[in-house]
Amino acid sequence: MLGTIILMPLAGDNDLMEKKRLILTLVLLLSITYTVDASAAPVSVPLPAVYATSEGEVGVLTNLTVWVTNGTGHVFVDTAPFTQVDMQGSARLSSMVACDITGIDPETRDFFYVLHTDSPVIGGPSAGASMTVATVAALKNWTIDPGVVMTGMINPDGSIGAVGGISAKLNASAEKGAHTFLIPAGQGNMTITEHIIKHEGPFVTIEENPVTVNIISLGKKQGVRVREIDDLRDAIRIYTGYEIPKVLLTGEVQTKAYMDAMQPLAATLLDESRVQYDDTDAVVDPGFEGVLESQILAIKDAQEDYDAENYYASMSRSFNTMINLRHIRWYSEYLVSDDTDEYLSDLIERVENEISDAELAIDEAKSKNGVLEGIGAAESRLTIAREKLDDAKRAENAGGAIKLLAFSMERARSAQWWATLSCAGTRDAITDDLIRDRAGRYYSQAASMLAYADALISETGGCKTLIVVATDDLSRARSELHAGYYAGAIYDSLHAMVQANTAIELIGMADLDEKVNNSERDAISAIISARESGAEPILAVSAYEHAKILEPSQTGKIVDYGYAKMVARTAQSFTGQGNVTAIYKTNISEYTHNNARNDLYGDAHDKEEGADRCPAQTPALHGCGVLASIVAVYLIRRVRW
Repeated sequence: MLGTIILMPLAGDNDLMEKKRLILTLVLLLSITYTVDASAAPVSVPLPAVYATSEGEVGVLTNLTVWVTNGTGHVFVDTAPFTQVDMQGSARLSSMVACDITGIDPETRDFFYVLHTDSPVIGGPSAGASMTVATVAALKNWTIDPGVVMTGMINPDGSIGAVGGISAKLNASAEKGAHTFLIPAGQGNMTITEHIIKHEGPFVTIEENPVTVNIISLGKKQGVRVREIDDLRDAIRIYTGYEIPKVLLTGEVQTKAYMDAMQPLAATLLDESRVQYDDTDAVVDPGFEGVLESQILAIKDAQEDYDAENYYASMSRSFNTMINLRHIRWYSEYLVSDDTDEYLSDLIERVENEISDAELAIDEAKSKNGVLEGIGAAESRLTIAREKLDDAKRAENAGGAIKLLAFSMERARSAQWWATLSCAGTRDAITDDLIRDRAGRYYSQAASMLAYADALISETGGCKTLIVVATDDLSRARSELHAGYYAGAIYDSLHAMVQANTAIELIGMADLDEKVNNSERDAISAIISARESGAEPILAVSAYEHAKILEPSQTGKIVDYGYAKMVARTAQSFTGQGNVTAIYKTNISEYTHNNARNDLYGDAHDKEEGADRCPAQTPALHGCGVLASIVAVYLIRRVRW
């Protein structure tokens, strides 16, 4: 998770003594912070923007400077004048994607974005791709070509999203001497609106005339080469001369160890569902006989998944079947009970006892250093069980209450399953302080990404359902933080992030087939990479299996695969191994490995041809040092003696 601090310009202050005190503070800060270890030099990149006038859009180039230092995952944004909130969202997303593509753990860096412009208030989405390139360059200590300008939104998967105002941005870039202008793929032809002003006596009329403009031809007329790109890696190569290969690992997702852990539980749940069916059949109310019969097919499907060794899919089907069977049985018994109020009270007590048992199971798993993601899954399900129990107590009718109680009961039982599964593997002890800190960071990160995604969806249109689900995930994570269920907060925050990221990625996307395939490949690679670092990502594999076997919709598959990828990388980060890094050289496209590593993952890139193009390292700008430098730059520009 990356915390964000926004540094706002100082208000106009004519007090000479106050200015002197500020300068003295900066001197003290700089005297302390410039003695720490070295980090990469700052990187500056031009950002094209537009603002509206009465005569149409006007393009302008702004300047962005990016620092990256050793740190703890914070994102600092300094803007003058003030920009829209989505600029902060763009900065946060840029740091995430840059770390993802370079294989650097964002928790080990702090990111500083300084934007100064003379233009009116501007927004952030169209600057995202350029910001990400600058962040990558800062992370790798690479120089960039100042004659390249780019406009495009960055998506969480590294693709470049469509933006507006391209012709105005091109004009501004050409005026400032750019030789190359990068735009999102498919936006080579744009329709713009010309405003024709006519004066007829005392009247002035403005006509709007739509005109199609070929951006590539427009660039040629101004001596600028316009190139369409659809992936961040292409932009990095054009800006820096370095190419980052996409490393994909392949191998078995469902290993023997994973299946050995899942198989006994899947078999137990199948047996329980059959017993529950028989018990329910003995007391079923005639009004539920049709629904009861349909559960036979559900049990059959679970058996087929079990026979195919898709044990998580089988467990998931059994879970849903037992919710339905419990609901049918309890409601049938309720209808013939002598005291319905007492019957409901007894059900509530039974569910409360099951929740208490789940709490004990989770505590035991923690004491045994169970796999963190298994504990997180258990805590998340326990939180849901409590939510449904509370909803049942507030339900307006018995039927609704019993349905919620049935769900709460089975969800509490599934929390116990996950607590048990977490003990199937072991991990090195992770301190409570680290888990709590990571939970808070991930929650804050998810909240920021959700706000950013919500703003984009509201502006451009997209899948609002994903935003709603992400909001529920985040609300649950907040409850878990308050309850001390920090592992649960981690994984619910991650799920909220995946939902928000997917909402952004799907904006304007019509054909989802390729996206589903790419998401699956990325999930497989992340799972294999986590295993090679010593982790067994059981929750990631389960999410993968759910996408592969159970999820019917393409959007749902993309979310599940995305969650599998993110959970696997989180498991890997807790092993202390970090993410995969790759060599960087020219003319490398994509590598696919069959569950094996070679020197691609070492530090060979430091020895590659062209490595001497990197500038020498400068004195460190660490934490407060960067902060002080940013404020110093601002004061130099603003203070007038």
